[in-house]
Amino acid sequence: MFGFVKPFIPNLRVKEYEYYRSVYCGLCRSMKRHTGEISRATLSYDMTFFALLRLALSGEDISIRRKRCAAHPMRARPMMCDNASLEYAAYISAILVYYKLQDTRADEHGAKKLGAAVLSPCASAMRRRSMRVYETADSVVGEAMREISSLEKERCPIPDMPADCFGRMLGTLLACGLETREAAIAQEIGLHTGRWVYLADAVCDYPQDKKSGSYNPFLYAFPEEAQMEDFRRTMMRGVLSMETDAIARSVLLIDFEDRLLLRRCIENIIEDGMESALSMAVGKEKTDGEGSV
Repeated sequence: MFGFVKPFIPNLRVKEYEYYRSVYCGLCRSMKRHTGEISRATLSYDMTFFALLRLALSGEDISIRRKRCAAHPMRARPMMCDNASLEYAAYISAILVYYKLQDTRADEHGAKKLGAAVLSPCASAMRRRSMRVYETADSVVGEAMREISSLEKERCPIPDMPADCFGRMLGTLLACGLETREAAIAQEIGLHTGRWVYLADAVCDYPQDKKSGSYNPFLYAFPEEAQMEDFRRTMMRGVLSMETDAIARSVLLIDFEDRLLLRRCIENIIEDGMESALSMAVGKEKTDGEGSV
């Protein structure tokens, strides 16, 4: 369930793009510091969005410096210095990756299952480092994944049920440690972001899951491909747009003060980046929002 929540680079100004990239690269360095060198291979756009939101909600001071790294040794790049938001995102990323691999081992077959088994020891080490600081977060993810697994075993035909579970989990993680007002905003943003990601992922995976026999709620909601195709063409855009609208309304409640670059990056992801991914998910005109980060 990773890779959907990313910026639409053509609609970002140079300063905005550099700010986004500083968070992306800063999170990478934070992951190396807190969860180990190998964890950097799991760096994702989704967790960069998570870090951006924590920065916005916490209101903490940030520092950006130009640095070189192993991936880009020839030219210094803007990188956000380690802070509480990046550290928290690094730890949460490690926990989510661990449980994602466990889910893959339980539900998939062949190469995917083998790959997850090979990577699991590294993920377990990352998770242990995270649990030393955020054991409660691990419990939140573990409980949610068990609930989703139970729905999968029951072959739940209602996509909203596992999507709600995933969204509530993300909302709880995003809200952890924040003040009451900011925590409430975080809960809403996390809920609807999680629902959007789960539903979009399920739509995209429908053909593959139908062939492999892996659980997908839309397989049981629409067992005939013609039914699913009709839903995908006529209703799915509206369903997912409702989630992005809810995210955008919640973001409006955040007090950004003078942090305009941070605000614009978040708005770009919600209004442009997720819309681009949505177009791909429902089979509309494909646009390239990935860029070179």
